[in-house]
Amino acid sequence: MPASTPRPHVMALLFDTDFNRPWGARTFRHLDGRPFTDEEQGLADDATLEELQAAGVHDPEAGAEAKAAAHQMAELLFKYVLPHREALIPFMTHEDMLEYGRLETIVAAGAHRLRPHKD
Repeated sequence: MPASTPRPHVMALLFDTDFNRPWGARTFRHLDGRPFTDEEQGLADDATLEELQAAGVHDPEAGAEAKAAAHQMAELLFKYVLPHREALIPFMTHEDMLEYGRLETIVAAGAHRLRPHKD
């Protein structure tokens, strides 16, 4: 299926949108701080993926998915790195070795207190 052509009026609105809104806020604002009208908000809500991508807007869900994947990847790496950490030392700078040693001491001292958070 061919991609839809971005609508000029929607693109103009998206380029004048401040997407840094507080978590949970529903209404966007213009770059000058003015809140969107109901009509403008409707246009932004109905923007297609192609229009959002053309305006350089990232998908917040994709960001959350990337963050979760980064955590999973780090856990996977830790699975192999921690038992063989001595193999990393030849690749570390002197400063990194000192920092690693400092952090390792902190982790070892508090390991018995590490528990999952209960929110």
